Amino acid sequence: MNKVFYLLFLAGIMIETSPSSYWAWCACRTRFFMRRNLGKFGDEKALRTYGKAGTHIYMLIQAAEAEKYFTSVERFYLISMLLGLVPGLLFTLVVSWQTACLWGCFLFALPYLALQAQLHEKRVRRSREGDVLVQELLNYYQICDYNMTEALEKTALALKEEPLGKRLFLQLAKDLQNAVTKKEVEDLLAEFRYAFDTVWGNVLASNILFSHLYGVRVDGALKDLLHCMVQSRKAVEYSRRENHEARIMLVWLTPISFLLSIFFACRFFGFTLKKFFSYQLGTALGLQWFFTMLFCYVVSLLVHGFLAKEKMDI
Repeated sequence: MNKVFYLLFLAGIMIETSPSSYWAWCACRTRFFMRRNLGKFGDEKALRTYGKAGTHIYMLIQAAEAEKYFTSVERFYLISMLLGLVPGLLFTLVVSWQTACLWGCFLFALPYLALQAQLHEKRVRRSREGDVLVQELLNYYQICDYNMTEALEKTALALKEEPLGKRLFLQLAKDLQNAVTKKEVEDLLAEFRYAFDTVWGNVLASNILFSHLYGVRVDGALKDLLHCMVQSRKAVEYSRRENHEARIMLVWLTPISFLLSIFFACRFFGFTLKKFFSYQLGTALGLQWFFTMLFCYVVSLLVHGFLAKEKMDI
């Protein structure tokens, strides 16, 4: 009965605030369409007015190549809020408010954690392409008479087996051609550094900056960087250790253990599938344990994804 009154109370609040909510929705919709229409006539990057948090989220989306899921920072915020609030409120009907609050916070942070995991994987794969990227860039830099922007574009077009580096080089070459001020160039190279997050990526970005802005020849610096990266690849190939047992335990052993618990409960304790799931999913204690197991399983997968793969760096 208390839950029914709680739902009626929430429904009353929603009805009472519906006019204000409607006008807020209209304002957000108008702002969205205005930004979309302005983007057709001008540079979309020039329209960004994000703060530090918004800029970080934007760079995270771009570097993780998740634009098709989060087309804007505002959509990322909206999805995160919906994931946190809606399930959190529903969980209060079946579990304690502490557990519901914990799961609401976890689901609110889940898009950010998923982007971080995807970004880490992309960075690892990009770092493994680094020596090929620098080698091709050095070759075309000399062929193009030390024109860095043209060398970046031709390098990207020549890359066949390095799709992540190809995309970054193409985008950077296009943006550098449109950049007018020094700050714009520095912002573009900041995004480039963030996409790699390696020492050699920072060195490469600095060389591109000096060559593009000041016309400094950086072929010697690129040769030294390439030599260091070749040595780094050899070291990574010799020292790379994949803990396959831990991965098997995380990915397969935990779900198999849950299935075995169902089998043994039915085989030795007289449970039926209906009785087992009614206790597991139909009681507050069973739901708390199930959500706790699921939470630990997801966290362990995320932690393994961060720690199992090593970037190639100098």
